[in-house]
Amino acid sequence: MEQSSRYAARRAAGPQRLSALAHRAVALLLAASTLLPLGLQAEPVRRDHINVELVAAMDAAVPGEPLTVALRLEPDDHWHTYWRNPGDSGLPTRMSWTLPEGLQAGDILWPFPERQPMGPLTNFGYSGEHFLLTEIDIPDTLEASTLPLVVAASWLVCDDVCIPGSADLTLELPVRDAAQPSQWATALAATRKHIATPLVVPAQYAVDGDRLRIQLQPDALGDTANAVYFPATPELASNTDEPVFQRTDDVLEISVGTSEYLGEPPTHTEHVVVLDDERAVRFQAQLIGPEALVPVEAASAPGGSGFSLWLAIPFALLGGLILNLMPCVFPVLSIKAVSVAQQSGSEAAHRRAHALFYTGGVVGGFVLLAIGLLVLREAGERIGWGFQLQSPVFVAILAWVMFILGLSLAGAFEVGTRLMGIGDSLTHQGGNRGALITGLLACLVATPCTAPFMGPAMGFAITQPAVIALTVFAALGLGMALPFLLIGFVPAAARLLPRPGAWMLTFKQLMAFPMYLTAVWLIWVLGRQTGVNGMAIGLTGIVLLAFAVWLWGRRPASGPQRVVLAAMAWAAVLLAGVLLASPLLRSAPAQAVETTSAHGGDWGDYAPDRVAALQANGQAVFVNLTADWCVTCHVNERVALNTGEVIAAMERAGVTRLKGDWTNRDPVITTVLERHDRTGVPLYLLYPGTAGAAPQVLPQLLTPQRVIAAIDAL
Repeated sequence: MEQSSRYAARRAAGPQRLSALAHRAVALLLAASTLLPLGLQAEPVRRDHINVELVAAMDAAVPGEPLTVALRLEPDDHWHTYWRNPGDSGLPTRMSWTLPEGLQAGDILWPFPERQPMGPLTNFGYSGEHFLLTEIDIPDTLEASTLPLVVAASWLVCDDVCIPGSADLTLELPVRDAAQPSQWATALAATRKHIATPLVVPAQYAVDGDRLRIQLQPDALGDTANAVYFPATPELASNTDEPVFQRTDDVLEISVGTSEYLGEPPTHTEHVVVLDDERAVRFQAQLIGPEALVPVEAASAPGGSGFSLWLAIPFALLGGLILNLMPCVFPVLSIKAVSVAQQSGSEAAHRRAHALFYTGGVVGGFVLLAIGLLVLREAGERIGWGFQLQSPVFVAILAWVMFILGLSLAGAFEVGTRLMGIGDSLTHQGGNRGALITGLLACLVATPCTAPFMGPAMGFAITQPAVIALTVFAALGLGMALPFLLIGFVPAAARLLPRPGAWMLTFKQLMAFPMYLTAVWLIWVLGRQTGVNGMAIGLTGIVLLAFAVWLWGRRPASGPQRVVLAAMAWAAVLLAGVLLASPLLRSAPAQAVETTSAHGGDWGDYAPDRVAALQANGQAVFVNLTADWCVTCHVNERVALNTGEVIAAMERAGVTRLKGDWTNRDPVITTVLERHDRTGVPLYLLYPGTAGAAPQVLPQLLTPQRVIAAIDAL
């Protein structure tokens, strides 16, 4: 059935493919006709829709040292050239060298390409300025004073139409005992990072029906969560089909549809896998029969983390339990502590019902968050744990809720009507509705924190089908509610509760102050997201809500004044809601991170290419991915990262400190989190000073000793 549908799709695209093939044949003939010698030309040269130039990495040739030269191609906007495997149409660029006797040029070193869809076809090539590198061996016996380099280059440059071009290019370099980097050295070094490095591993492939299945050792490529596959052997794999990476304990498999032009499968094929924006590998695979392939039906999650549901559930339970100890949950636990104190004299049945309703609120909250996260991701949004706190509107609402709850705990209002019923139900008599709402609120305020064991479980869940993902998130909520289930259902734990008394009123009022501090912190986060104007909107909303509470409390028992004051209170609440639509509550452009800690030691701005450049220079790098709304992040910085002893250890080891800010949405940081199977911050990465080396992932709760031990182990 699948083969029939694929055949029908190919037939439907037949006229377009025939047109593309005819176009390709004409391009080949035109390209051949343009390869006639044109004579040496001054550089650079201009051809139809492209500038071409021969450049070198150094300003001179040094006997006995290899010389990196490159063909520089700069197509016009919307035009492109082609990779070694051009894909469904097109031609690769060619270079033929004429060199003095004794010199030899290597093959073209191809940087990995872009995918270039064109109707039913997909091509591989380059747009914008790009360089094709070649190494030339300079013998130590070279005695000339100058070195002339001549290359006959041909290419195909395409937009809606394709134009073949060629030129004989010359570059004459002086011969000296020493050389300095040329003006092109930086660009050529950047291109070299995009050249796939050879991976010497056993690999095999087979044609299994209409699928190409390539198999390697399970750890051959490392993390493949964001990997992109390119067939370097032309007319082997379907260029339009989306490759699938699967991993078991025994094998890593790349599966992709076969090319409709595939004839007899080659004995050896070459493949390129781009692992991230700055790193790619290439390897050869040997042909085997499909019966010799390793079965992959039991493959784990994409990315090959080796995690399973039966491991994710206990991780989520334990992570949820630890969440109760995290600072972000403390404000809501203040409410819960008041409720538990009020239950100390209650009957066992009432305590059990209260515990179950609270658990339902927590678990339901986590499931609702998971549904929202999965729906938004399915719609193409790249978000993670705590995504709602990246919305300034949500942060403002949460700050207002915390302030109102503080007023309720302090006794500013004691009513259970619609306007203030939420706050009152949370804090009076421990009702079941109050327990449910407290659980939901506990879930919301827990999202700025990531507890130990949560990261792997959440990273696994978000890559799984919805049923599995929701199960893991529910387990996280159950873990968070476990202490209160214990109090509700274990008589021995309930007997530990203090006896009711007059102290409970004082305790309840005291718990208002953590709520106020939480509101202050959220308003600060709002200011970091939107600037001072957005912070002013948040504070204005707090004043309006306080005014509404004051008006509501001044209502008489009956009469027209009661109606007027109630209407004014509702109007103040409505006006606060209108403020949420203000354009001032929009994320401001990303702010520079604070670069200096209290003890000194600079933080630079994080960027993946900056990490790669530092590693290439032999420098170790510590990356701190954080957010202003992440309480765990701030605690870790205060107790570990910004302490004098840790800064001194980093300075001794030559570690550069970089910070990435995820307070507002940042797809670059989201990609890094996904690569390390995380859905949220904090994430701490310690890169060794070796080009391309993978980082060590540090725990989510840090101590100075943990950080220093990791640095000493570099």
